[in-house]
Amino acid sequence: MGKRSFLAATVLAVAAVVIFGTAPAGATIVDRGTYTDAYSFGYNDCGFDVSVEGTASGHFLIRAGKGRRDTAFFLNDNYSYVETHTNVDTGAFFTVKANAIFHEIKATRLEGNNFEFEAVEAGQPFAIYDSDGNLVLRDRGSIHHRAIFDTLGDDVVGGEFIEDLEPDVNGPHPGFESDFCTVVTDLIGS
Repeated sequence: MGKRSFLAATVLAVAAVVIFGTAPAGATIVDRGTYTDAYSFGYNDCGFDVSVEGTASGHFLIRAGKGRRDTAFFLNDNYSYVETHTNVDTGAFFTVKANAIFHEIKATRLEGNNFEFEAVEAGQPFAIYDSDGNLVLRDRGSIHHRAIFDTLGDDVVGGEFIEDLEPDVNGPHPGFESDFCTVVTDLIGS
């Protein structure tokens, strides 16, 4: 798994959909709520076993599209998480934290039930701290995401993912240029 894809997969797996301000006038809200979830997983992509324990929390809102976009649903996710990555052999650890908003803002019909969704993720999608609490790496600012989904043409939230398109990155995001395994090895390698 690649350096950034691992972090992105972690963020997206942890993050649910959360509220960002108020919904547009006349919006049909189909779901809203809060969540808190503990999770754990492991990886050995960097040459040694790492155990991860974390907790994600936030609040979300899902609104239905209108008119030509009535099969599209828009997610709003205000999420945070804290996780500890521990070298299984040595006990050395580091912490990853996040506090950001993921807000789907637009869906453009491409053909049939396929839409290109646009979303903005703003805040601090991740920061890495060493075992002494010192900041090692932090992304902040905003990322304009675009992805293609098949909404399946129904009135049910969800659909089938087709393709991620290149994001537009604004603000300092050193995680995009950093090799994740280099960071992990420097912090907790054997």
